[in-house]
Amino acid sequence: MTTKNGRNATVKYGTYTIAELASWSLDLSNDEIDTSAFGSTWKKSDVGMRGWSLAVSGHWDPTDSTGQAMIEAAWAAGSLISTIKMYVDTSSYWVPDVTTDSSAGGRVTSYALNQAHDAVAGISFTLSGSGPVTFV
Repeated sequence: MTTKNGRNATVKYGTYTIAELASWSLDLSNDEIDTSAFGSTWKKSDVGMRGWSLAVSGHWDPTDSTGQAMIEAAWAAGSLISTIKMYVDTSSYWVPDVTTDSSAGGRVTSYALNQAHDAVAGISFTLSGSGPVTFV
């Protein structure tokens, strides 16, 4: 069995590593379509539309102009990010599949900063996928 050590993970926006991140979670989903009919005793279903979302969190770095600031700007503009890469190690990553769908990407649907009296300032953001993702 091959495992991936989390300390080698990262998230990049284009060629820039987003600074101070500590975790990311990619959720791949399938909608379920109920195909049951009158008289059915058991439910039947099929796969509908597929989707994905990305949740990221870490430490807020107000000096990260090529990472965290770009995520905030994409949130403010409602921009589609097609170059977000979720690395599981130093060379393998998930990325929107622009080869299959040239308009694939993700939109920043939430962007949050947090602070507690006993912790460093935190950042979290979520991207909602549009189009497919692929593992490279």
